Amino acid sequence: MFERYTEKARRTIYFARHEASQFGSPHIESEHVLLGLLRESKALCAKLLANSPATTDSIRKQIEKHTTFGEKIPTSVDLPITEECRRILVHASEEAERLGHKYVGTEHLLLGVLLEKQCYAAYLLNESGVSLEVARVHIGGGTLEEVATPSKSPGIPAGSSWQQLLYNPASETIIVEMRSVADRPLPPLGRLFVRPRHADAYEQIGNPADDVSYQTPVTCEKQPIVVFNSIKWDKVKGGGNPDGVYVFNLRTKDLSVGVGKDELTIPDPHLRSWIQALISLSDDGQTLYANIGIEKAVPNGAVVHYHLARLELTDKKLELLCHLKDIRF
Repeated sequence: MFERYTEKARRTIYFARHEASQFGSPHIESEHVLLGLLRESKALCAKLLANSPATTDSIRKQIEKHTTFGEKIPTSVDLPITEECRRILVHASEEAERLGHKYVGTEHLLLGVLLEKQCYAAYLLNESGVSLEVARVHIGGGTLEEVATPSKSPGIPAGSSWQQLLYNPASETIIVEMRSVADRPLPPLGRLFVRPRHADAYEQIGNPADDVSYQTPVTCEKQPIVVFNSIKWDKVKGGGNPDGVYVFNLRTKDLSVGVGKDELTIPDPHLRSWIQALISLSDDGQTLYANIGIEKAVPNGAVVHYHLARLELTDKKLELLCHLKDIRF
């Protein structure tokens, strides 16, 4: 996740964790990320706040007034981030991609905060006169048309960015996952395209709605199929909701539901669960390995844990293999 982050962006996340520990917060919240930004991106923040009565100190005081302080947590404790913060980091990466930047910097993190419109940090920035539009102008985002990459492969829409490339030996078919940079205000949505190895043009898998993302495809050696995750984005509230796992037959072109959005069953008590990403598929195409998110209630809130899981597509049987302790978003 942080491989593309600049040193200043990484320090922002470090200071966000530090702020959370000093406040005694069990999670890293959006306001902690904002405090990290105010500390690490002083020039940009000063420029954005130049015409506002708000200052770095006044914003901090507002956060302190808003916060219920707890017992300080040692900085050695690896605090998890909230789902809200996870979306901020996703927004930041997508903004970097939209701008054609190969890195994720503090400017992208700032845009990520503003894109998470319902979070407290975005509220504070908006109240201080810093809007998404103003920030984009100062950062020099330009228009989507200016940063979109022209299509180079027949069948791939202009303005798409490549995510990953797969190959299915059973059908000798190339599979590519693309992201569109022209989907705002939604995050860049995933689309899947296929072409036989000796063909020239790609064809899109399915006809997903304009708020549905097809992503994290996996394939196998012996079956002519590709399996992928589907996310439906909420245009009003923001964030994504599971929309099922689909199976596409590369020979017959049949698209079917492998796992329905309500078919994921976790035996332990929990608030909700979802498939975060697909990892691999067995050679026979029957066993799927995935990153599973499970949200459980804790005092004064909830916490999300991620697990490596094995899922049988035939009977929908799920087995949690191990807790992914270092996965936070």
